[in-house]
Parts: sequence; structure tokens; C-alpha cells
Amino acid sequence: MLEIRGLKKTIGGAEILKGVDLTVEKGDVLAVLGPSGGGKTTLLRCLNYLERADAGTMTFLGQQMDMPTVSRKDVAAYRRHTAFVFQSFNLFANKTALQNVTEGLIVARKMPKADAESRALAALERVGLADKRDSYPSQLSGGQQQRVAIARAVAGEPDVIFFDEPTSALDPELIGGVLDVIRSLAEDGMTMIVVTHEVRFARNVSTKVLFMEEGRALAFGPAGPFFEEQKLERIQTFFRSLDRKDE
Repeated sequence: MLEIRGLKKTIGGAEILKGVDLTVEKGDVLAVLGPSGGGKTTLLRCLNYLERADAGTMTFLGQQMDMPTVSRKDVAAYRRHTAFVFQSFNLFANKTALQNVTEGLIVARKMPKADAESRALAALERVGLADKRDSYPSQLSGGQQQRVAIARAVAGEPDVIFFDEPTSALDPELIGGVLDVIRSLAEDGMTMIVVTHEVRFARNVSTKVLFMEEGRALAFGPAGPFFEEQKLERIQTFFRSLDRKDE
């Protein structure tokens, strides 16, 4: 469904991505793990063309694109099949939860307002916030705001959703509700790429794992062997450091 080969990106003279390869099939949940500064967010932004890669090819739904030179028209067509959930929610402060979800459907997709509202309400119901349809972001907790952002992504009926550390801006007691929503999407077969530090969540939900460090894919493959048969000492050390933080 989505295949990346030789993805490279340099920012400010620093090589952030050093030739990353990955393959995602329909229904996969790819967890992207690794230490801070390893290039995880830059990878995700390049995958949705929020950053333009310096080198690499993407094959999506059978169409191959050269990532540095792909046209704006082709990027726009690609984005109609994708959605992006930011760590900072990116909601419109002056719009209700319902309006935040309908905005892209009405403005970008030219969907009739009644149809957009019907789809948006279904998406808010899916994330457990139908009763907050008329609430503004300032009236919602951080976890609720992130769930509105997920509803906005789901409402577009994308083929793949990109999540950039969706719980990193949340208080610890609010993380579980957001992860439960993502878990339910996985159970429904949604294809997702999730940059996360929540290793327990990745272990329980992901089908594949990409471990990144210093701009390289240190390990990539099925989740089961990655967690249960991990031989790389660097990754074992990473897991031990997280275990100590949880103590």
C-alpha cells in the first residue's frame, strides 16, 4: 500500500534522515520508536509532504512518486487519501468541536454542509465525544481536544492516518483515553503510522515496528519478533531506560 525507499532529508546542514526504507500494507499499524532527535517526526512530515524530502521514492496505492520533485497536484491528490494528527491538536479555537471536524470536509472537499455534519457527528461518536459537539477547544481537556483531532482525521475516511506523538502533550491521566481511541481504530482495520514513546501501547497494538536513531532505521519488521526476539543491544538498552522511568 505504502512503500518508501531511500528517504533522505537535510535541515540546516544536518542530515536528519539518512536513507530510510519502509513498507506498510493495508491494515498495518506501524509504530515508530526511538530516542528523541532520531528523525521520527521528520520522517512522518516527509511522508505527508509537510516537509519535502531531498531524496527518495514513494509508491502509494500502486503509483510511484519521486519525493523531491512530485508536483503539488499529485501531493494534493495523495493527501485526499491521508490524514495527520499533530501532537499539539491544531484545532481552530473559535470553532466548536463539530465545526472543527466539518471544516476540512466543507472547504477542502466541497461537501454539502448537511452531509459534512452527518459524517462529523459519526466521527465524534466514534471517539466518544458526540455530547461535546457544541463545545469549543477551551472548554475541552487536552485529551478531548486530541480526540476531536482524531475525529477530524477519521471523518475524511483516509486510507492511512499519520500520528505524531499523539499523547506527548497530554497529562498522564488523559493518555489512556486517546490510546483507547487509536486502539479501536486499529481493531477496525485502519492503516496507521504512529510515532510514539508509548512502548506498551506499541507492543499491544502495532503490527510492525520501525526503530529509528540518528536518522537511520536501526530495525524494521513485524512487531512480534521485534519485541519478543530482540537481539540488538542498543534497542534492549532503550527498553531498559524506559522501564527505569516507569519505576
